[in-house]
Amino acid sequence: MEINWTAVLTGFLVALAIAIVAAFAVPISGATVWMLALPGLIGGFVAGYMVLGGWEGAVHGGLATIIGALIWLAFVTVWGLFFVGIFPALGAATVTLFALFVQAIPGALAGALGGWIKERQATRSGTAAS
Repeated sequence: MEINWTAVLTGFLVALAIAIVAAFAVPISGATVWMLALPGLIGGFVAGYMVLGGWEGAVHGGLATIIGALIWLAFVTVWGLFFVGIFPALGAATVTLFALFVQAIPGALAGALGGWIKERQATRSGTAAS
């Protein structure tokens, strides 16, 4: 399987933009914790829609959200080490690892949906590769 890195990068950038907007628009609380999955859902769908097929979409959607979460994990950990100390940084890294799983699963599911929809549209229009 070939990884379409353009699809992965696009899905990541979409997820990042939505995460930034969501972070400033809605404060995270017990009632709004589901907002953590929203960037993964939309970014995964975009990455999955850029490829053809449900399985390909799931892989690309999951990659887009995992790469985004890993970049965020590295940023938060380094920021914490420099400014708050090792124990708070490790705590933040643990929370961010949890966010990785919260975003990766919906990203893969939404990517599978996006790839399936694109494959279905291509089959209807007769442009699907044999």
